[in-house]
Amino acid sequence: MHRFRLALLLSTLVALSSPSLAQVNDAKRASYRAAFEETLRHPGDAEVLLKYAQAATAAEDYEGAITAYERFLVIDADQPRVKFELGVLYYKLKSYDAARTYFEAARTSTKSTKDIAERSSEFIRDIDRRWGTSRFTGEFVAGIRYSDNPASLPTGTLQSFGATVVPNPTFQRQGDFAFVGAASLSHRYDFGRQDNGTLETDFSFYTAKQFQVTGADVMLLDLGVGPRMELIDGPLSGVQLKPFVSGRYIAVGNLPTYWAWGAGLEASVPVTEKVRAGIVVLGQRRDFVDTASVPFNSQNSGNNGTVAGNLRADLTASLEASLGGNYTRYIAMTGFQSYGEAGFGGALTWRFEDPVGINGRKWTLAGNAAMAFATYDQPDPFVQPGTVRTQTDVNLGLLLSVPLDDRLTLVGQTTYFQRSASINNYSFNSFSSLVGIGWRF
Repeated sequence: MHRFRLALLLSTLVALSSPSLAQVNDAKRASYRAAFEETLRHPGDAEVLLKYAQAATAAEDYEGAITAYERFLVIDADQPRVKFELGVLYYKLKSYDAARTYFEAARTSTKSTKDIAERSSEFIRDIDRRWGTSRFTGEFVAGIRYSDNPASLPTGTLQSFGATVVPNPTFQRQGDFAFVGAASLSHRYDFGRQDNGTLETDFSFYTAKQFQVTGADVMLLDLGVGPRMELIDGPLSGVQLKPFVSGRYIAVGNLPTYWAWGAGLEASVPVTEKVRAGIVVLGQRRDFVDTASVPFNSQNSGNNGTVAGNLRADLTASLEASLGGNYTRYIAMTGFQSYGEAGFGGALTWRFEDPVGINGRKWTLAGNAAMAFATYDQPDPFVQPGTVRTQTDVNLGLLLSVPLDDRLTLVGQTTYFQRSASINNYSFNSFSSLVGIGWRF
């Protein structure tokens, strides 16, 4: 039962917070309506406009708040605090040119306080870094993870050359803690063209260092580069296309496992204002590396082709859903390592008000579920000569993100993975939970 405590705690926290959250939202809406009615009675009163702008912001009616603040500037044009608030609102609406203009006006005003000037400068630097010609962003996560089966070992008997054998005690599943680190770095170069063309470079790094089961240490490096462009004329207007090249390196147990490189095409299509569809086609070469512990690993080398599609929809202002499916065909040097795999899955992401009053920032709860089905081309003569390997994977996850400030986030995650296979050697399950801290720039 201890395996599901984190998931239960998260769901209980959200459930307990719902009544108070509804009360808070009702209070905000009531305050917003009262402030709006007051502006109708006193449309030229500066203090009334400020109260309405603040109430509209709290109710997330950013356009209404902008209208009120800009009407206030007609009455008194040199108000750096109001210009700063307008900059924040435009920033939230992703109107970065307008936001930068107001931040610059707030920063350079002779009436600006040191706090307003410094905060405006921070926003300006962030806008220039993210949305200038050359933009560089990144995110780092570090934490401690516990897994009850980090080495993905099966339970029970194994098959070897068609015979059933009992594994020795050293080949048994063992729970362990690990240090987990991950980084995601992105660079965007804006070509300044009408089609919003950019050159995108994405690099990601992941490592897990086990405390005891060091054979399950993992390191992954991923790199992708390609230009993105948007069609602006004709019936395909709004469609984004990105041809790309990619590379990957994976090491397990501090030993290299394989290199991969390939090329593909990504397309993103607007379906409605709140729904977008995407498709990715990828061709890739994998070269496995022989090591002392896996001397015939290179026999797994081969080529794969993957087609994946997804739909993303904003169901409400705070709820996002996604659905996806994929098919991979892998052709290895040996037939018993070649396979076809089909998968599908979905995710829900919910952003909700701070339920415990830490800092008023919105928390995020994301849940995902996925399944995959694989069938290999031939029986493995070294394992079970008369049985073709088939397997079904189930992957469940729950993630809670608690923002501590604009850059730091507290992260809690729990995952469950189960593989059922026609040959017991490949059947296993594992449960893991992680607590960590994230930082972005």
